[in-house]
Amino acid sequence: MNRSAGLLFLGFLAAGPAARAQEVRERAPPAQPPVLSIALSEGRQAVLDPPVVRAEHLLQDGVFDAALQNGFPVRYHFRLELWKKAFLFDRLQHDAEWDEVVRLDPLTGEYDLMRPGATVEHYTSVEKVSRALATPFTVDLLPPEGTGARYYYIATLDIESLSEGELEEVERWLRGDMGPAISPRGNLGDALARGARRLLVRFSGLPRRRLEARTPAFVAGR
Repeated sequence: MNRSAGLLFLGFLAAGPAARAQEVRERAPPAQPPVLSIALSEGRQAVLDPPVVRAEHLLQDGVFDAALQNGFPVRYHFRLELWKKAFLFDRLQHDAEWDEVVRLDPLTGEYDLMRPGATVEHYTSVEKVSRALATPFTVDLLPPEGTGARYYYIATLDIESLSEGELEEVERWLRGDMGPAISPRGNLGDALARGARRLLVRFSGLPRRRLEARTPAFVAGR
């Protein structure tokens, strides 16, 4: 092998890993922002069934996965509100709240998903835990029938990284120490509403995000 051929061969070997890394980057799915939605039963003018709340792409924008990689669990606090339309000021009728928490186990490298009243679920990749987080929630929050009034739903999702103290409290609640999983106007999230801790997290520089979704006005069915 002459000198020029040898240099060409070495250059090919050196370029191989870089080319493969570039190929992996090009194959990686693009970052997607999280999306919150409320699905109603067919026929938007008269709703017959409970609303279904769903959040997608919760770990696919890279922001909160980076927080997990740095040892900060991520909390997803959902709230669904039922509002009644009025001439001057709309009125809040009922609401429901529930939480989910994801943390990265530094020993196993697995993502642990904690849901209300359930055992901890384990996932081996961010894509798998993100799909699990996209599981829809059917919330038993319907207006009274036969009133002829018009209603609408507002859903909010607060995403934030947790301090260790807040994680301990949320684990207690998820184990069932602080009430049912989803209930209207309950005390869900009360343990997480301790002012000093929330302020510390809010101003700590950790990532936080709020999503909101709203339905068109409808009349209760039946």
